[in-house]
This record gives sequence, C-alpha cells and structure tokens, in this order.
Amino acid sequence: GKPIAAGTNIFTIKYGSSTCTFSITVIPSTASGAVYTIGGAPGACTGAIAGGTYVAGVALAPSNTLTIQVNVTAVGFYTIGAATTNGFVFSGSGVFTTTGLQNVVLTGTGTPLNAGATVVTVTNLSTTCSYGITVQPSGGGTPAVFTLDGAPGGCTAFALSGTYAAGVAASASNTVKLNVTVTTAGTYSITTNTANGITFSGSGTLAAGAQQITLTASGTPVLAGTFTFNPNITNSCNFSVTCTTAPPVPAGDYFPLTQNSNWSYDITFAGVPQPDTIFYKSTVFKTYNSNQYREFEVEEGGVASDTLHYRKSGNDYFQWGLSDSYSGIFQFDNPVFTDLNFLKENAATNTTWSSAELNGTVSGNAAKLRYDFKIVSANTSFTVNGVTFNNVIQVSCTAQVSLLGAPYTALDITNFYYAKGVGLIKVKNTDVASGTSVLELDLRKYTVF
Repeated sequence: GKPIAAGTNIFTIKYGSSTCTFSITVIPSTASGAVYTIGGAPGACTGAIAGGTYVAGVALAPSNTLTIQVNVTAVGFYTIGAATTNGFVFSGSGVFTTTGLQNVVLTGTGTPLNAGATVVTVTNLSTTCSYGITVQPSGGGTPAVFTLDGAPGGCTAFALSGTYAAGVAASASNTVKLNVTVTTAGTYSITTNTANGITFSGSGTLAAGAQQITLTASGTPVLAGTFTFNPNITNSCNFSVTCTTAPPVPAGDYFPLTQNSNWSYDITFAGVPQPDTIFYKSTVFKTYNSNQYREFEVEEGGVASDTLHYRKSGNDYFQWGLSDSYSGIFQFDNPVFTDLNFLKENAATNTTWSSAELNGTVSGNAAKLRYDFKIVSANTSFTVNGVTFNNVIQVSCTAQVSLLGAPYTALDITNFYYAKGVGLIKVKNTDVASGTSVLELDLRKYTVF
C-alpha cells in the first residue's frame, strides 16, 4: 500500500487466540536530511564492528560489512561513506525514523590491495571517526578447519564480558570468548543468529591447535531473559546470554551535567501519546546572575525549540529560567526568572522544601507563585519503557498560586523521577482540580558521558 500521512502506526497481528503488535513510523514526504553524529567522532569509532574476512587481492563479498554507531538528533535521510587508501570502501544510506543512539550497517566494495593494518575513515561530511581493519596476506586466505568446543551442544567454558540490559545498546565491551580446536590453519568469519535484538560476530586468522576466538555483540537487547546464540558454521556449539531488566547502577549524579550527554523522551499529552519525541543535549556553559550553568539544547520533533540552564552546588541542583516552567497550567503575563532548587540528592524520604515567593501578574492582576517540593522516595526502583532503574529519587513539586492576595491554592502536581548516573527518567504532571494527567515524559534513550 501507500502511506497516507506521517506518524507512528500500530499494527496488530492475530493468530488463533494469540495477539502481538508492532509499530511503523512514516516520515513526511518532504523529509530532508537527518541530523546525526558518528559515534566516537573525531577519534576512534565507538562500537564499530567489521564483518567478513579481508584478504589482499580478494574482492569484498556481501559479508564484508562495517557496523557503526550514530546519534540521531533529527530524523530523515542519511548517506554514510567509509574510505580507505587500500582499494576498498564502505557505504550505506537509508532513513532514520527515530532519534537517539542506533547502529548502521555499511556494505563493503572493492578489493584490498595490500596486506596489513588499514585505516577506515567513516564520515557523514560533518563528523568523522576512524577504525582499523587487518587485511590478511593473499596466501593466508584459505579458510581454517576447526571445531567449536562443545559442538554440537553447549559451548564448553565460554566466557561472556560486559553487561547486557534491556534497552541498553551493546558496545565493544560486550564479547564472548569461545574455545576452538583448529585442525587446519587459515581464516575464519563467524556471525551468530540475532536473538533479542543482538548479534555476535568476529573474524580473523587461526593457527593449528587449541585456542580462543572472540566475538563482539552488536545491537540493543529488547527484553529481559535468557537467549541462545548459534554461530553460523559447521561443527558449531551454542551459548546463552542473560539480559537484565535494569542497567547497572553507575556512579554519578542524579542529573548529569557532562558535556554532550543527551536524553530522548516519549511525550504523552492529556493521556494521548504524541508521534514526536523531545530531545535534550548538554552543551556549553553560560553565566546568569553570577552563577555558571550548563546549557541544554531542546528539540521537539527534530526542531530546536528552547534552551535550558542547570547547575549543581554541593548536593543541590538548580535551574535558571522562567519561574512558571515547573507548572503545566500556570503562566505569568510577563517572564519572571528565578534560580530554582529542584533536587536534593542527599535528602531523606519525606524531606520538604519550598521555593522563594515569585511575584508577577495574571491577566493584569497581582499573582504569587510558590513551589513546594517533597522527596517522595530517596531510593526506589522505577520502570520506564520496559527498563527498570534502581537508585531512583522521586520528587513531587506542587505549584501553589495566590491571586489578588488570596490564600495559596494547589494548582498542579508534577512528579519527577531521577536515576543515579542516568538523570531524569520520567515526568508526570497532574491537574489537582480534575485529577487528570496533563503531560508525561518517558525516557526512551540516553547517553551520559
């Protein structure tokens, strides 16, 4: 068929009594080029994995690929090239339909000219990273003959490295070491099946005898659980990987301010999920009211919409900005700025504090605004988009409003959830009068440097 309109579409598959769903995002027909950076730029490519075997004088095959990581800030079309000075290149093109970290597979073409280490320069014209591939001598291109120890059953004494968690992309640290017995020296190239969103692969040269090979994972685990992987060779064995429901609890702040850290959130407005996402990225330092703040760039639906400013002093976090921004309902006639203490990372459960009294007008009438904060929980677990985070601080913020000198009245309540080493993972704003949800933000992807 032909898509009618841009947006996210949910498809339902039914068979007997079983049902499942999946989503397809349709981009606008007027979509332009994507905005993204290549992982590791301008240095070594992060999370890059080469597929296939590279032999001097032997033309590259479809198995010769290069998987790289990119961080997408605006969806659209992309074209990525990777060049060498040794007779072969990689390229890939397509459409990014979501923002955040993701993998791109580039296909190799050409024929390696010389054996030895070859530098591959990956570029999208605006950012560049480099990766090394070893080209084997032409005489060493004969495939090895070997057996994975434990074949045809479970791999014997295999060793996994790295942490596997639902929703967290695999990196170069996610590997498996397999024991092999080689009867004929030569080259090898191994790729496993894809299970739970991840695949293991590796290539190289083997000498005769017993030894180990290392396969590196790529992709992002989808679910928690234990999954089985089978290398695509004869005389193969299988190994299993257990994915956890939560990322490891990292050291770090509850609201990281490190440069280039970024977060992408799903938006729900008045109970209705929105097709766009909101994206925050920590950038440069700015000074306001004699304090230095980290500036965050904000994009909605891939379009720049705002800048926000945050700082940390001791164990307290502050935001410099519009004083009415922590209410989903209330707004002054004219901008009123304040330095708002929105989080205390060392405070115990039930700790409370209030903002200064903020004065302005609403429809020309005198109005006062105050925020009452409370640590609902100082150390809890909370699940967002199927990922369970530990060491979470839940903070409630009640917007209190006084009009024309009347007593303060609670207008809306916002609950914020901050995970240690990750940052803000969820926001839920509720109208006190009706009890209905006004706005929710749910963490989709993040990168903290």
